[in-house]
Amino acid sequence: MRRIALALSLLTLVSPAFAQGVTVSPAEGNWGCTALIDNTKAGLLTVFAGSYGYASANFGSSASGTGNAEMGSDGVRFLDGNLASVGIGYGLVTFAAEGGDVLTLYNPEKAVLVCKPR
Repeated sequence: MRRIALALSLLTLVSPAFAQGVTVSPAEGNWGCTALIDNTKAGLLTVFAGSYGYASANFGSSASGTGNAEMGSDGVRFLDGNLASVGIGYGLVTFAAEGGDVLTLYNPEKAVLVCKPR
């Protein structure tokens, strides 16, 4: 009985150390994106565990594909892959005026796409 109590107490002490290395990003999930330039459907974005996949609504788009992402507490940074190669560097999660999350994707100059959870 003492061994079980000792093991549980050690597990309680060690658990926070394991949890500190895990970053939960609000950008993780499936998103439907709209182009800000003309308010048309742009594509679908999936972000999960340090990677992403994007399927453009435009046939043959060079933005479609996969890549690696760095998860953050307020969004995501696209490290490589198709979105990074077309100039989209990062996305920030904010709250929409009508409620819910919004992921806005940026190139170095401006916001390009706005995405809502699917």
